[in-house]
Amino acid sequence: MGVLNRVKGFLRRLLGEDSRYEEIQRGQREIQKLLGELQKSAKLQAKAIEEIKKQIDKEFGRRDEWGKAAAETRRAAAGKQVWVIKCPAPEDESKARWGDYYYAISLKRCLEGLGCHVILDTREDWGCESGADVVLVLRGCLFYRPDRRNEKCLYVMWNISHPDMVMAEEYELYDVVCVASRRYAEELKEKVSVPVLPLLQCTDTELFHPGKEQENTSGRDYIFIGNSRGIARSCVMWAVEDRLPLKIWGSGWNKILRGHMELVQAPFIGNDEIPELYRSAKATLNDHWKDMLEHQFVNNRIFDALACGLPVISDGSEELKEIFPDAVLHYSNREEFDACVQQIENDYDKVKQKVLEQWELIRKEYSFEVRARELVEIVEKYRNR
Repeated sequence: MGVLNRVKGFLRRLLGEDSRYEEIQRGQREIQKLLGELQKSAKLQAKAIEEIKKQIDKEFGRRDEWGKAAAETRRAAAGKQVWVIKCPAPEDESKARWGDYYYAISLKRCLEGLGCHVILDTREDWGCESGADVVLVLRGCLFYRPDRRNEKCLYVMWNISHPDMVMAEEYELYDVVCVASRRYAEELKEKVSVPVLPLLQCTDTELFHPGKEQENTSGRDYIFIGNSRGIARSCVMWAVEDRLPLKIWGSGWNKILRGHMELVQAPFIGNDEIPELYRSAKATLNDHWKDMLEHQFVNNRIFDALACGLPVISDGSEELKEIFPDAVLHYSNREEFDACVQQIENDYDKVKQKVLEQWELIRKEYSFEVRARELVEIVEKYRNR
């Protein structure tokens, strides 16, 4: 409507009694410009409409496939127990930037190693009823409502992050709830009627490991992998102020690190590139979302880094300190952060050795292989109740 009103205004001026030749010429040029804008807008609208049509066709096609899913799944499973992992990552190229996606892939591989037939549903396929025996929901930042059309299916939530986003009523929708915090699991047991079990985060030990001795050569760089989240993340800002040799992989830092953008190596690093980076860095900085810290959740980046033999400087919770009392350098304020850095700088060999000693603990207690076995045991325990 705005463009049309402008055209009408020019026409009124062109056709007015005091119209002059120069104004007519100028008006003609402006009308041609406006007509060009209209044509461009029409093309953009047509393109947008075509994209919407493609998306609609794609979604209808997806739902057509859903109708065949149960029968095809049973045929492919050939008698194996069918697990569906509901992963919150989207089904497009951006899923490569979701840590939850790699988490789901690693878990899928380990469950398959135990004889399960595993389907990985990204966000767009959450509505698919595929005749599963078990639906395992990786609960992070997105809500999933269990589909109770399949009465024999056991619905398991694994709350791995963002606990403040999950209400008691949501936990009650499930048959079993697993929580990535021992302390928070104990709290929830008093608040909900469904079984609640602690199941901490873990690492993929096929990918994250110390490597050969010659591969694990520490450099001089402190590293940080993570987006800015639109805030000045304390450990990063303190490292900048301390003028540490810091390298950052993540997006959204341009407004936070004005004058220091040379520290940002790239907005993203591939999951398969991280182990080599960990094995060649001096130390990594780490922090947690506020609610994860308050509820004693330990993020998987700590397990990943330690598995590669990389010292970690992290904000600390009591649960993290119990798991890694001296292998992780803990801070809760600037003074403690600086003390962690001094420990790295002044006693690095001792810190590094303590980290390398954690490999067996991580492999035996904090790997996806272990979590897969625990999940299978949990399902066997609660399926027929």
